[in-house]
Amino acid sequence: MTLITNDNALRKYIPNAFSTVKGEMPLFDKLAPWLATSEQWLTEKICGENTLAKIVALDDMNVVKMLASQIVVSDALRRAIPSLDLVLTPNGFGIVSNTNVAPASKERVERLIASLETNRDNSIEQLLTQLWQIEAWRESEQFEWFTATIYPNLNLVTECGFTEHRWDKYCELREQAIFIERMIAEEYFSHELMNRLRSELRHPFVNYPVVACIRWHVVNMIKGEKADHKTLFDTVNYIREDPDSFPEWEKSETAKLFAPPVFINIKDATGYWF
Repeated sequence: MTLITNDNALRKYIPNAFSTVKGEMPLFDKLAPWLATSEQWLTEKICGENTLAKIVALDDMNVVKMLASQIVVSDALRRAIPSLDLVLTPNGFGIVSNTNVAPASKERVERLIASLETNRDNSIEQLLTQLWQIEAWRESEQFEWFTATIYPNLNLVTECGFTEHRWDKYCELREQAIFIERMIAEEYFSHELMNRLRSELRHPFVNYPVVACIRWHVVNMIKGEKADHKTLFDTVNYIREDPDSFPEWEKSETAKLFAPPVFINIKDATGYWF
């Protein structure tokens, strides 16, 4: 573990936790296996090893490091809670309790686990807006995974109307978004232009009307609605009227679909087109 390395660092991200009294195992030691698992999960799914090393080297108060640490702690607690209040005795498992603190109800524990997942997912969304600053992340496999769609963040889930389990839902909806984007690219915008738009999402939206149109269609089609061909044609015309800003489209095979061959009557021909 490199992000959360001691009990003090851990407790910064856990509200309402009792201090460890003499003779008790520190909370950090109890959570160590889950902290290690969650840090590995963050590395594999979100940032990559080189980026994690850059994050670890940041000041403890840096927003990127704080968000990454919050993700690890929230995920680790979410994983650990079902077994934290259980002890193994010679007669089986028992619930940790004493005369001062009563065990939480099943409903409260479930709400806590759900809130930790929500906190983790919210932190992931915020972290993804910050990772663009780190060159190592822009060179990572994780960067390629997120930018394979024009929705490289969890706001896709929210715009589709989902508010719970947002990371898991993003992984599901991302595949649908990629399929829809591929279809729209082939018929309207070209793969060349779509690739450029995805690569520019970390910058101000110079071509925002085009991006907005594509995103609107992705969300609507995920919801089960049909493509609005008039809006798509209008956006293509917007692109055609500004060829200097969209050279990829002008040179693409898709552009030929909107410029069919023009047939001209020739006096000496044996037939005429009417």
